[in-house]
Amino acid sequence: MKIIQKAVVKEIMTNASKAKLQQSMTSKIDRAEKECEQLRFQQKKLEKQFERSTENVKGKIQQELAKRVQFIRTTTAQLAAIKEIPLGTEYTHSETETLIELEVGSAWHPDQKPVIVIEDGIVKEIRQRW
Repeated sequence: MKIIQKAVVKEIMTNASKAKLQQSMTSKIDRAEKECEQLRFQQKKLEKQFERSTENVKGKIQQELAKRVQFIRTTTAQLAAIKEIPLGTEYTHSETETLIELEVGSAWHPDQKPVIVIEDGIVKEIRQRW
């Protein structure tokens, strides 16, 4: 019988992977900052259009702004942390699903996920934790 099991994908930090990760984080921060600008613009437009704009609309816009500002802070902190990670360090990149063969008598450990280790996009190791 074949079943789907989750596997952890870890990446070994190299100069290339660090640069790619930093670029990805910077892009996310830039996008969130643009979204904040757009929300502020929409808020001003609504205030001019409806002098007595509802508090409900203002509150929702403020909530969305707060979410994005928090995201920017968190991502900026992560970006700073990435700069400090030494080369050769393994970090969790993502999680994926794998198809495994299961037979009567197979060892079964549902809480122990296999680990796939990659370096610069190439699989270096597959660890079965059982």
